[in-house]
Amino acid sequence: MNYIYLCFAVAFNVGAYAVFKAIAAREHDLVWASLFGAGLALGGINTLLFTLALREIRLAVAYPMFAGASITFVVLLSALVFGERVSVANVAGAALVFTGIALLTR
Repeated sequence: MNYIYLCFAVAFNVGAYAVFKAIAAREHDLVWASLFGAGLALGGINTLLFTLALREIRLAVAYPMFAGASITFVVLLSALVFGERVSVANVAGAALVFTGIALLTR
């Protein structure tokens, strides 16, 4: 169950950053404030779920997994949803993160 919490923490973290990216260029009005609040709520849920995951997963394992998965999914989301360019360096960096996670969890 703890790894499920960690997976959902990643999903809520990526969701929060997607909301923030989506409103970055918007005028600061009531809609912007509402969406910003939604992003903050997603971030809060992410923190709660990450804390629950830490009950049984060592921090030295959980945080690299969380950060690496979040970075990878943000890169993918930025390309698929926001049309941002993904470079070879981005892909290589994600591969290095996953290699590091594999080594840390041994």
